[in-house]
This record gives sequence, C-alpha cells and structure tokens, in this order.
Amino acid sequence: MNAETSVAKVGFFGNKYKKLWCLTHIETLSVWDWNDGARELNIEDARSLATDRWNLDHVDYFVDCHYSVPDDRLWLIGGTTAGTLGYFPVRNDHDGPIGSAEAILEGGHTGVVRSVYPSSGIHGRLGQNRGIFGWTGGEDGRLCCWRSDEIAETNKSWISSSLVWKQQKKTKNRHQPY
Repeated sequence: MNAETSVAKVGFFGNKYKKLWCLTHIETLSVWDWNDGARELNIEDARSLATDRWNLDHVDYFVDCHYSVPDDRLWLIGGTTAGTLGYFPVRNDHDGPIGSAEAILEGGHTGVVRSVYPSSGIHGRLGQNRGIFGWTGGEDGRLCCWRSDEIAETNKSWISSSLVWKQQKKTKNRHQPY
C-alpha cells in the first residue's frame, strides 16, 4: 500500500477492522482493504468535496477520521481556522465519496482544532449517561467537552478555560551587593 505522499494519520475500521483509512498532509483520504492491499477509495479533492457538503466557511484542514462501530460508519472530521468542526460521512457509492456534514461543532474553539476524542473511546462511566459527544483540543489552548443533542441545547460546549491551572510566577530574591 502506498499513499504516494506523506502520511498524517491512519486507522483501522469496518467489519473485523479489515479496512484501513489514511489521511495525508496534502488533505487526501484513501481507504484500503488491508488484507489484499487493494485501494477501495482515493479522494484527492477531499477538502473541496467536504466544503461543498456544508453551508459554512471552507474546510481548511482535516483533523482525523472516526469509525462508529454501532453505525458501521466512517466519518472524516474537517475544520475551519475559526474553530468549527464538521463530521462528514465517508461513502463509496453513487452519491459521492463524502456526504453532507452530520454533526457540526461550533462555538467552542477560536482557532485550529488539533485533536478529537469521541465519547465512544471513553472507558468506564465517564462517557455513559452523561450525553457527552466527545472532546476536542486546539491551538487556542482550550479543551472542549461537547454534549450530544439529547442533552440541553444543540452545539453547546463546556470550555476548560475556568479549569486551567496556572502556576504562580516565582520571584527570585536578588542579592544586594552591599
């Protein structure tokens, strides 16, 4: 398998995790059947396709992909430099390789988002029965916990700025020569 450019992120998904997705640094997405090495999908214009699938600003970059086991669905997560994220379903059918954004997270970040951690990855009781959709972290220094639509208002996030621990500056005692 060859992505033909530098690889940004990879992951396994699908029935018995027999498929591999690959995001590159030039914003392309490929999908392979890793058992036989066959490339099933190669989206070279992924950013423009995602941009066409929502009514917000241009998708400037991709953060990650997320596979939902219960839904048997792979999402491509794209973002804007203003901090908005979109979850775009990846498809291999006649409607095109990227579907319309099915979740939009906005209002939590003010800059580029670098990491996404879905609630399905949370072990134990933290993600259960709390309506947590997932967590994001960005260049703005914020850690946002996103709640699902089932809880309170849509597109609301809890922002960690009130929990940031700042170490007090230590002042050095200067020695006086006399």
